[in-house]
Amino acid sequence: MIEILLFILYAILCFIISSSVHELGHIIIGLMQGFKFYLFIAGPLGFKRNDKNKIVFYIEKNISLWGGLGATLPQNDDVNNFKKFGRVLLGGPITSIIVGVICLPLGTITKNIFLFLLGSMSLAIGVACLIPARNGAFYTDGGRWLRMHKNVSTRTVELAIWNLTQSVIIHDNYEKLNYDEIMILINDKDVRTQYLGHYYAYYFYKDNNDILNMEKEKIQLENLKRKVPKQMTSMFRIN
Repeated sequence: MIEILLFILYAILCFIISSSVHELGHIIIGLMQGFKFYLFIAGPLGFKRNDKNKIVFYIEKNISLWGGLGATLPQNDDVNNFKKFGRVLLGGPITSIIVGVICLPLGTITKNIFLFLLGSMSLAIGVACLIPARNGAFYTDGGRWLRMHKNVSTRTVELAIWNLTQSVIIHDNYEKLNYDEIMILINDKDVRTQYLGHYYAYYFYKDNNDILNMEKEKIQLENLKRKVPKQMTSMFRIN
């Protein structure tokens, strides 16, 4: 019984550590690209930069984010930031694979269950995140990187998402968003991308005091709510 409980404890601990390693990979590469730290989540534990520009510890209540999240932010509106973001995307999976390749053989040779689990989970996370696929609300790291380089259509959508997100971060409001880029998302064939487009449109109109169009976007979001993952409606809520 004790051995089973110990194995479960190791598994939970290794999951948190392997998730942390992955997200730290994103963060480290982001810092190397000149971005600044914004957010780190592993399980229910998190660190974030607050409104006073200080890094604080907090407990993440959104269970959908417990799988791990790491974010760094551009400090200025640089046209090269999109290319830098591509490197940040690959930083997490590559770091996970490196840790997995080191820990898994060591755990196997030494018969250390902790190292074996840590190596297995890190390797699995790294490989899974490189596989081009949709992961709930978003594409995997590898999926987004591929879309950035696959063809003009997917690159245009990913660039629009990046530019809109970057604008909100730098200006701390939605007033200056490029409406043409919002329409790129709204006109995309993927309903999740459409939802994101209407979300940006809602706040664009709100920050520009266009109440009529803001209410129209609210209706669009309500209509799409049932068609997108709950993770998406949880992360992109309107008020």
